[in-house]
Amino acid sequence: MNKPIVVVVPGQELCRDILSESAKAQLESFATPIWNLGEKPLTAEELQERLPGAWGLLTSWGVPKFTEEMLARADKLKIIGHAAGSVRAMFPIVADHGITVVNSAATIADSVAEFTLLMMLALLRNYQTMNAQLKSGVRWPTRAHIRELYGKRVGLISASMVGRRVIKLLEPFHCKVLVFDPYLPQAAAQELGVELVSLEELMSTSDVISVHAPVTDETIGMITAQHVRMIRDGAVLVNNARAVVMDYDALLQELQTGRFSAALDVFPQEPLAEDSPFRKLDNVILTPHMAGWATESRLRLAATVIDDMERFLQGKPLANWVNPDKIKILA
Repeated sequence: MNKPIVVVVPGQELCRDILSESAKAQLESFATPIWNLGEKPLTAEELQERLPGAWGLLTSWGVPKFTEEMLARADKLKIIGHAAGSVRAMFPIVADHGITVVNSAATIADSVAEFTLLMMLALLRNYQTMNAQLKSGVRWPTRAHIRELYGKRVGLISASMVGRRVIKLLEPFHCKVLVFDPYLPQAAAQELGVELVSLEELMSTSDVISVHAPVTDETIGMITAQHVRMIRDGAVLVNNARAVVMDYDALLQELQTGRFSAALDVFPQEPLAEDSPFRKLDNVILTPHMAGWATESRLRLAATVIDDMERFLQGKPLANWVNPDKIKILA
């Protein structure tokens, strides 16, 4: 029996990061991969040429936008395994053609959640200040404002895929977890062991605030200047989601007062400008949009969707199916 054809869209440069040897072997065990031997992802024209006869596509960052003309040539295409997170640009066109999509958002979420916990702990322990003081020659850095995460009141903005993993990671710290999420039913909140609150209550009463909201029409600009001003003195804020959900001008103004501290992985314009005022703030930890970027998680990206593609071929339930009905509220 002939194996189904799977067209690999990412080039060799990206495959070296996201495709482990074991995942490659698994793909070759149940399918006939058509490898992209170039360094860059296939162009729209190159992909269109390879679509006739293809049962599946392995995609990632840089995948060309699907068009009606392109999919008209996809006479046998049944599944797309997207070895990355967001697939919103693929919809609704692929769903209209009856194509199943699986992605690696869960794998990325694990890495982002771990990074979120790291930033919470670093801010509470005042890591950035002690590190800077020691490197500047201070013999005995100040130990002021060193706090525990244990027992803190933690507010999570959105019980998203990442948010739910953060909730799980917080369990050993016995925190009081608050969640603002209009899409989270009360029964689901109780099952997660969290308290649903308004955004205003979360911002004004939390010791730790962590943003996990996806970008949707409803969330753009959702955290206003007024909300930012509600943040308690001494609180810590982590944003590993997207900058557009928050008023960053107001955030900068409040951080410049030194009232609270923050860890920011995302910015309105990236990369962060060399003269950005955020770079000058001692109470801010800055990272370059890499919360989900770890060697191990990167190598699990392709494996995650390849495993689901094999399950799809075998008629088994999928672990990472993207539900077209929920695409508007996904990251």
